[in-house]
Amino acid sequence: MSDLAGLLKSVKELELVARKNAYSLLSGEYVTTLPGKGLLFHEARKYVLGEPIRMIDWNMTARLGEPYVKVFQDEREREVFVCLDVSPSMYSGWQEKTKLEYAIEMAATLAVSTIQSRDKLGFIIFNDKTLEVVRPQAGKIQLFRALKAFLKYSEMEEAPFCEQSDIRAAIHGVQQFQGKRFIIFILSDFIDQDVPDDLKYIRAVHDLNLLHIYDPFEYTYSKEVFFDAYAPEGERRDYSIYPGEPDSLESIRKYLDDECKRFRLSFGSFSTKEPVDRCLRELFHNKRKSLV
Repeated sequence: MSDLAGLLKSVKELELVARKNAYSLLSGEYVTTLPGKGLLFHEARKYVLGEPIRMIDWNMTARLGEPYVKVFQDEREREVFVCLDVSPSMYSGWQEKTKLEYAIEMAATLAVSTIQSRDKLGFIIFNDKTLEVVRPQAGKIQLFRALKAFLKYSEMEEAPFCEQSDIRAAIHGVQQFQGKRFIIFILSDFIDQDVPDDLKYIRAVHDLNLLHIYDPFEYTYSKEVFFDAYAPEGERRDYSIYPGEPDSLESIRKYLDDECKRFRLSFGSFSTKEPVDRCLRELFHNKRKSLV
């Protein structure tokens, strides 16, 4: 009973943090390239600096003397998949949060924003295989189900065994639902720097967003620092090393960004030191600019 009470408390705490983050985002702010069947007028509001100029309603602006936009909604609910990588490398971290804890906060924020927008939320948990797949549904029960699943993996003493993280596992989970079009967020450290060619086929149907989570320490180079280390994914290393001369953060970001541009995917790279709400605002702002 105490375990259940502790779980409920953890879920509630995560939901409160996620709601605080989501509050700073506009309702349904995740911009999508998916076409709707039709649009219904929702409301008129003042223009927000940074939004595409084409959104301004010039007739209303002329009448009121300041920029206004008309907001429309899809006639149908959007369906969102949040895909969380729980491979061993995600459990590492030298900041206040591990990469997995940070990714869970970001995933929870996306989940809350989805439900608040009255859209349908689905989620996938994966490493080198699909561990959990839950089809998109609306409502608070679905939100609770997602947050509970995310927390289950963060509280494990050891990460589920896997040879190497593979985002194809997330894609295979989505492909179970034929005839649907989804907004997909994949949260991973992309430790193998792999953006598989398969994604171009997914992009033809779905709106795909890759969210790269990294710890700044991973890109710190110092010959003064030695420690025993082993690869969290793959063969063990049993000798003392210093971090070596790793690929620079910028080179890895550039590679991932270039690959995403090649497949016309949305991409964001986020440090575990940065506030989640600020990172998501940046992601959606950049996506809006790309659609202008």
